[in-house]
Amino acid sequence: MGNIKKPAKREAPVSEEARFSRREVISAGVSLPLVLSLAGETLGESSRQGVGAVSGIPPAQTRPAAVLSITDETRKPLGEDTHATVVNGHLPGPELRFREGERFQVLVENRMSVPTTVHWHGMIVPNYMDGVPGLTQYPIDPGQSVYYEYPLLQSGTYWYHSHYEFQEQTGLHGPLIIEARNEPYQYDQEAVVFLSDWLNQSPAEMIPQFRGEAPMTEAARPAPKGGYPFPGEKPFNVDVNYPGYLLNGQSNKRPWTLSARKGDRIRFRLINGSTASFFRVSLEGHELELIAADGQPVSPIRGDNLVIGTAERYDFLVTLKDSGSFTLHAAALGTENQVVGVIHTPDSAPRASLIRPQPGPRSLGAADYGTLRSPYPTTLPEGPVKTLDIELGGVMKQYLWSINGEYYPEMFSPQGKAEPLWVKYGERVRMRLHNKTMMYHPMHLHGHFFRLLRRLGEWDDPDAPLKDTVAIGPGQRIDFEFTADNPGHWFFHCHNLYHL
Repeated sequence: MGNIKKPAKREAPVSEEARFSRREVISAGVSLPLVLSLAGETLGESSRQGVGAVSGIPPAQTRPAAVLSITDETRKPLGEDTHATVVNGHLPGPELRFREGERFQVLVENRMSVPTTVHWHGMIVPNYMDGVPGLTQYPIDPGQSVYYEYPLLQSGTYWYHSHYEFQEQTGLHGPLIIEARNEPYQYDQEAVVFLSDWLNQSPAEMIPQFRGEAPMTEAARPAPKGGYPFPGEKPFNVDVNYPGYLLNGQSNKRPWTLSARKGDRIRFRLINGSTASFFRVSLEGHELELIAADGQPVSPIRGDNLVIGTAERYDFLVTLKDSGSFTLHAAALGTENQVVGVIHTPDSAPRASLIRPQPGPRSLGAADYGTLRSPYPTTLPEGPVKTLDIELGGVMKQYLWSINGEYYPEMFSPQGKAEPLWVKYGERVRMRLHNKTMMYHPMHLHGHFFRLLRRLGEWDDPDAPLKDTVAIGPGQRIDFEFTADNPGHWFFHCHNLYHL
């Protein structure tokens, strides 16, 4: 292993810096649903500030590195015809791959009859490139296109997805990989593993059913008892009782496979692109060596399995110990279901085991954030401190979710009036979260990485890991901090789509 370097210092593009210099604010959107727009402005007004900088076509003499053409189709990933939102004909969308130091150049074409947007999850972008409708841009109307371009100052495992209504649930998502300029690890091959959940009905039907306003389908009923628990045998409550799950777009009827030789070292880039699911991931008979979380390096740590919350990413290394066929299990917490893949050597046919996995006791990732350590110091520069106390609340019977008692205005809570959280450019922002609900909430901050404290209040922890998404359990408290150095209106929200 080579030296692991600290990410390049982030610098806002000159045009963005100038555009916000008079106000010198960052507004962060919070939605569990709380969203942040600039104080005193409506969402429509805030979107108009940035949308003018987004073009529908690439500049002259510029050829996009990729074109994402979005269409509505009928697919049956679980065997039943279902409406799907696909990208270039693929479900999930095609992998986008760039190299650190290049420019991200992607044209998004809307070939549907409804609007859309695309968000680049985990990417440090100019605010108007962030893809949040009504906050950073107008939706992309039917027949229209938007060209996204920005410098790539980071590397790691990321993903893209729609931020428009329920399109993420119906398939508008895919992997986004930024290769490191100087890769510190050696391995023989790489495998991107994209996990998702799937409904055989319209996701817009779910919330009225949760509220008792419509007849309840099986997906809205409580999951049977005996589902996979959170490590430590903690019960895990789920919103949606999904009929099935997908691994790289494939179900257990035809599992995804990877051929590798005995002794090969494989780098797995694991992405939880689901809408509302957590997974416990293990590879039959093998140990995992965790090396990155949310695209950022962590000091290597070995374990038997890892828990990945909605929207998180983890990179891990595995060395195939022997010839044979080995099942990659992704057990959906709170349910009795799993989705599997198969790693096999050329001399062995791929054989998937659907037996309930019994992973060992060493659980990594979201199972225990206290084990994550940055390989370099992450302490923030001294400066003015802004502390924000965030209370996550909700009323299950009404199926309404709030931050500090406020609701974000969206399809199923149109009267919401979430006020923005103001922070000034350059402030050291400390966020203290308290989850007062009985559900897990995967909280994601746009436009920044934050230092996730391994112990409450220890702001001087020198090797706190960097992340952009953190799962907070029922009754739990979590602290994190970041420097407000990327101007704009930034969303901070629960990544369970039904809580947004």
